[in-house]
Amino acid sequence: MAKSRRTKHPEVGGIAHLEHVNFEVDSHDMVSIFFMAGLGFTRDPYTRSDEKNMAANVGLQQFHLPRLGRPTPPMQGVIGLITPELEAIKARMKGLQKEGLFKGTPFRYQVKKGYHEVMSPFGVKMRLHQTGTLPFPKVLGMPYVDIPVEPGKAEPILNFYKRIMRSTGSIEKVSGKKAACVTMGPYQWTRFIETKGLDSYDNHTFHIAYYVSNYNEVLDEIERNKGVIAGGQNQIFFFEDIFDPDNGDLIYSLQNEVRSFYHEDFMRPLVNRWPMSDEPFSVQRDPNREKARQQGIMPGPWDN
Repeated sequence: MAKSRRTKHPEVGGIAHLEHVNFEVDSHDMVSIFFMAGLGFTRDPYTRSDEKNMAANVGLQQFHLPRLGRPTPPMQGVIGLITPELEAIKARMKGLQKEGLFKGTPFRYQVKKGYHEVMSPFGVKMRLHQTGTLPFPKVLGMPYVDIPVEPGKAEPILNFYKRIMRSTGSIEKVSGKKAACVTMGPYQWTRFIETKGLDSYDNHTFHIAYYVSNYNEVLDEIERNKGVIAGGQNQIFFFEDIFDPDNGDLIYSLQNEVRSFYHEDFMRPLVNRWPMSDEPFSVQRDPNREKARQQGIMPGPWDN
């Protein structure tokens, strides 16, 4: 029998799309300086933007950056980003730092082996990977979020997402540490990494948001455990207790925003300026189509 030549990609499972991370900031001016002028991302023109709300687009993902008077404490995890032209980003960040625009913040930019590491002025660490260095289907996006957890938590957390969300995932080594790698979209993961000596950390103002295929089933299970903290209508709800599906015991607390495929924002086209000097849409078409072809993925209608 002839050997199949089809390209095999990891199964996605019940969580289809990691859409955004949310953390609170104390200055939208600093958001514009760091995310737009530095990283080259784009302020979402269609999300409600006022003195309290702002969103920055990165491919098909976003940062939601509300200013509500309680900025998120420095985060112990890492947000991974795929982005082109790392050297240009480094140069822009260096220029902004030289102007003193990050003075008084924890901002730091370091070139590491294989990636660039940025401590944002908000205390949230980001890891920048050059387009093409990770198996991610777009030239710009958010392939992973790393969350440190106490030793012994990885397997129970993975069991929760597999049982409740029908997600796929596996236990892997990440930088030598045991991690629950929960699949949250095509080549997207939230990685819960077992880490010794964690400081006490209140992460109630940080959350991850994703879309699930079995929304009603997930909502029923979370409600049964009295875990819904907001929502439940309009195809969206929030919970923060990751629990043992067999007995309801708390495993870990992290706010999750869960959306249905019927939510109005599901796969909404997002405006991205890349390169920064060009208009937003047509310049992305050819790189995205070529990237899709290289990985054996059929380009979507938004790439035509």
